Amino acid sequence: MTQKYRVGVIGCGKMATNHVAGYLDCGRFEVVALGDPDPGAMQAMDARFGLKTAHYTDPAEMLDKERPDVVSVGVWHAGHSPWTVAAAARRPKAILCEKPMADTLGAADTMMVACDRAGVKLVIGHQRRFLPAYTMARDLIAQGAIGKVSLILSFAAQGLPNYASHQTDMFRYLLGDEECVWVMGNVERKTDRFERTTRIEDAAVAVFEFASGARALILADVAKSWFQGAQIFGSEGQIMMTTEEVQLLNASTGGTWQTHRPDGRFFKVAEQGEAFEWREGGAGQAAELAEWIAGEAPTHRGRAENGYKALEMIHAIYESARCHERVAMPMQTRVNPLDLMVESGHLAPQRPGRYDIRAFLLRGERMWGDKAGSGE
Repeated sequence: MTQKYRVGVIGCGKMATNHVAGYLDCGRFEVVALGDPDPGAMQAMDARFGLKTAHYTDPAEMLDKERPDVVSVGVWHAGHSPWTVAAAARRPKAILCEKPMADTLGAADTMMVACDRAGVKLVIGHQRRFLPAYTMARDLIAQGAIGKVSLILSFAAQGLPNYASHQTDMFRYLLGDEECVWVMGNVERKTDRFERTTRIEDAAVAVFEFASGARALILADVAKSWFQGAQIFGSEGQIMMTTEEVQLLNASTGGTWQTHRPDGRFFKVAEQGEAFEWREGGAGQAAELAEWIAGEAPTHRGRAENGYKALEMIHAIYESARCHERVAMPMQTRVNPLDLMVESGHLAPQRPGRYDIRAFLLRGERMWGDKAGSGE
């Protein structure tokens, strides 16, 4: 019988729910403990999945008493680094931390140092790398189905770190994890907007160049619609990709769009509908984590280095706006450049009034998030 790894979850909100579903769907984990300041959040998690877990309002106590094999960090962004470091100090086999990896590059680097020092495998939750449509598009590009890639176009919203970090990670995945060479972008921020306690822009535009010469473009909050996926243009064809579907146009398709809706390792698109990307992505991410721990896989698609580079590309957009220049990679600034712009007065809100677009996720009387382990 295949060994099941014991999981402890820090933060019992929406994203941790996706982690738990993935653990259970792949069949290689047992969720044994939850840590969240809100007892109701832990009760809701148990009820949703039919679990009987130990509950801790102090996640550090959970780490000390339960000593899980795997720790999920599902708190808000500013808590990713401190809780990953705390978990690494207890030396589990692996940590799965929700994206974006951290609120600063310095904090993300600290996470990798702590895990490397403790011999802990660290994965960042860019689960769309496990969607069959994304992998099919990557393979078609690698096979030369559309020739040399010239441009990848994506549409984002609701904050670059939150939404568009999936897209910067996607760019690299589609190109075989090719390195980004430079970033140039600009942001608009007239209001005092936050997302899960992290400052975000009102709108942004960014261009990325990769080692092969391929470029990618993100339009964030400047179009009427947005989606996870991309329009990919090559010298010999095009790909239109969503989380469920790949459309290919090239000479072999007779100049018409050929549609593919590939099923996953765990779920079928037709059976899951809009839930497919969450169920399949989460299960695939968890399964490969078990395989990495067991030595059945040499690495993990969502390993920390990839999560770091996805965040770095996002912060390079802010750095480009701050310094009014094209930013060469790797980036040198270790704090959040958007924070620097706002706090220095360079980008002071013209319409003051701090608000968080995720405040509706908070429970009880809490109207502002913190680092204490809340995972709403």
